[in-house]
Amino acid sequence: MKQASTLAACVAWVCLVVASSSLGLAADKLNYSGKYSCQEHKATSGGQKSDSTLDVVQNDDRIEITRVEQSKRTTSRCPLNGSEGDYTSPGGVSGKCKAQLKGRYLMLESVVVTRPQPTAPPVRMHTKERWQLSADSKTLIIKSDTDFPDFPADISAAVEASRTQKYSRIENP
Repeated sequence: MKQASTLAACVAWVCLVVASSSLGLAADKLNYSGKYSCQEHKATSGGQKSDSTLDVVQNDDRIEITRVEQSKRTTSRCPLNGSEGDYTSPGGVSGKCKAQLKGRYLMLESVVVTRPQPTAPPVRMHTKERWQLSADSKTLIIKSDTDFPDFPADISAAVEASRTQKYSRIENP
């Protein structure tokens, strides 16, 4: 009888450990869903400042990002398993995207094909973004790196760009 109660206690303890670790994993998974406003406002050609917002919807399978810049709305749907989804650049060019949650970061990668000049051959524009939420989930920092893999190495190195943007959460889901 004593062995049965000891065994039952061990089974209960194992179930408790498994359940609490599962809850811990769920709590550690970041959710980027919400609406964000860019903290840096860009000046338009008319001298007015334009707002840039992100509306993010995340579920277990994908992340959907709707960007509004200078009253132009674009939406991208990126699977979270690393497979390709549909991407639209802020300029309206269609391409492909991938997304993965890695630790404290959301990693987004997109590729669009564009023409630098109307008579020029098409080139790929490759962008990697690293999203990071603050501990209180009120600030989103996006670090972007863009390169052009079809350009010769010396030109590609000259036109590579990096930037960091900071957004404030203005709405929760």
